[in-house]
Amino acid sequence: MPSKRAPTLLALLFLAATLAPAPALARAWQGLEPGRTSSEEVVAKLGEPSGRVKRGAQTVLLYKEEAAPAGTKTAQFHCRGDGVVEEITVFLANPIDAESIEGEFGKAEKKTFSDDFQKVWQYPRKGVTVYFDKDGTVKAISYTAAAQAPRPAADAKAP
Repeated sequence: MPSKRAPTLLALLFLAATLAPAPALARAWQGLEPGRTSSEEVVAKLGEPSGRVKRGAQTVLLYKEEAAPAGTKTAQFHCRGDGVVEEITVFLANPIDAESIEGEFGKAEKKTFSDDFQKVWQYPRKGVTVYFDKDGTVKAISYTAAAQAPRPAADAKAP
């Protein structure tokens, strides 16, 4: 039987993750910020990962099962060759609906589909991508350094 505290814990985790300050225009997750946090800082905060996978120049720190942070099934930290976290992907333990995502991040800047035809909402200026499951609930959220917003034409220098 699921714990009565689990939904409350998930809600608090979700709010803490999405409302954390982000000076580099990136969304931090549990105080870990893409583009700034090192793999050593991830390990210091979350402990040793369940596994480390090498993908080209990247190393992915995997936290799953007992090592997964509260409110998640799995958390993945994709680290560049220099050890800086480039992307954080969190697979949620409890579903979140689309309305909750829009309430937190607003309307998606871009809506698309994954290779398996599931909804994907992108918020490039916030550095957030939301992946939906077949039933329309959120299965994963990815945090990256945010894309810079285009400069207004008035700021452009004349030739």
